[in-house]
Amino acid sequence: MIIVYILIGILVLLLLIGLPLGYVKAPPDTAYIISGIKKNPRVLIGRAGIRIPFFERLDKLSLKQVTVDIKTEGYIPTLDFINIQVDAVAKVRVGTDPELIERAMKNFLNKTSQEIISDLQDSLQGNIREIIGTISLKDICNNREEFGNKKKKKASVDMRNLGIEIISCN
Repeated sequence: MIIVYILIGILVLLLLIGLPLGYVKAPPDTAYIISGIKKNPRVLIGRAGIRIPFFERLDKLSLKQVTVDIKTEGYIPTLDFINIQVDAVAKVRVGTDPELIERAMKNFLNKTSQEIISDLQDSLQGNIREIIGTISLKDICNNREEFGNKKKKKASVDMRNLGIEIISCN
């Protein structure tokens, strides 16, 4: 009988120690991903949850908006074969849809904002090169808003595949 009381005491002690260690609260600008026991990870954004210490892992994914400076290296020919250099800026962030978060987890889990920016620059530079080749210099100069919209539309497809939303592109 004493053994049962000792076992119950140990179990209560483990619960009292384990619950505070397992309590996590995610801020609104960071997704906490709890994985380990279940096949699909749990995602916490702006709410609290409990993870089982030693059996579940806690990873972080930044949801903050970041600015990606897109500068073309070298000259790019336009539709009318005039070489230009382009500087653009894109405001992006990790999407909050479950599908986008899952994609972003595979690509950017535990990376800093600077590392994410570095990863995205190459893809966005490629998109700019592709768009510039289909527009004349006159259209680029006279209708910058349309150029930005084309850039945003074209890059959105690639960025969604990475789990990223484009907020603006100038």
